[in-house]
Amino acid sequence: MTKGVLFPVDSIREKRVIKIQMDRNELKKLAQKYLQGNASDEEKALLNQWYDTIEDGWVENVPTKRPETEDQVKQRIFDNLKDKGFLQTEEEAEYPVRRFSMKRLLMRITAAAAVLAAVFFGWQFMNSRSESAVKKLVSVPGNKIIEITLPDSSKVWLNAGSVFKYPKQFDEKNRTVELIEGRAFFEVKHRNKHPFIVKTNSLNVVVLGTSFDVRAYKKEGTTKVSVVTGKVGITMKDAVKKPAVMLLPKEQVVLSNIKNHLIKAVAPEIAVNAWCNSKLVFEQETLRNVFSVLEKKHHLKIITENPALLDERISITLGDQNLAVTMDILSFTKHFKYQMANDNIIIR
Repeated sequence: MTKGVLFPVDSIREKRVIKIQMDRNELKKLAQKYLQGNASDEEKALLNQWYDTIEDGWVENVPTKRPETEDQVKQRIFDNLKDKGFLQTEEEAEYPVRRFSMKRLLMRITAAAAVLAAVFFGWQFMNSRSESAVKKLVSVPGNKIIEITLPDSSKVWLNAGSVFKYPKQFDEKNRTVELIEGRAFFEVKHRNKHPFIVKTNSLNVVVLGTSFDVRAYKKEGTTKVSVVTGKVGITMKDAVKKPAVMLLPKEQVVLSNIKNHLIKAVAPEIAVNAWCNSKLVFEQETLRNVFSVLEKKHHLKIITENPALLDERISITLGDQNLAVTMDILSFTKHFKYQMANDNIIIR
């Protein structure tokens, strides 16, 4: 009976247990060299001795009917070392690392995605809150009319000289804007649970969805709100606990900054939003203010020989007619004569 040994040794007739002290990493290198065909005879013998007796006392006996060839021995070594975890092929050594690395990578990606999602939604929540605190300030030049679409798709037209402030994003409770100075016409999208509030220096306008005009030029000393469609509630800034004054279409309120008293009245027949279409709309306006608007629009100077004429008031809508036609209308209405010379108009 032939004994199952790695390499026959003629001087050895009986199986001996040889205990070889060998570092595990050195063993792996030695086995790899052997399987690649690069091991020397001494290294083969060393591996043979170790293979017969492993450090923990485990002994393998492989009975064979005939002597093994070197290839058969090599395959047997390969199979046993592989089963016991001492050896991996180059291909097998590569893929477990890849699987492990891929698994770790996926775990890291998943964890990073979870963190990123938490950060994103946290940022989105905080950003939405911060955006409601961030205000945009619009100042309209003296010869412009600006149209703005608000965050809720409501629209506002700002007349020349207006100063308007609104948030980048409305909060969950209400939709609040500020008309600091000037005139604005609003078309508000209806929201049952989100009232739309226009704050001025003297009063607040509260609506759910309607169209209305707010006029609050400081130099005029009054604040006026006129309703086109829907219902509007008016509260005074320093008396918010008092019941709101309700306005319906074709109604208006006028607040005198001096008397601090609201006067409700019927709105004039003239369209309160005509100025949005680039028309010049004047409602009981002094000729001083009318002339000032014309000076800015046409880039000229209007000189009045009779100062008392400047305090007279007029309600009129002027379209896109040229300056001469405009002056003819004004002179006929207010009974004055004028003369145009270069960049000046002299009113006699």
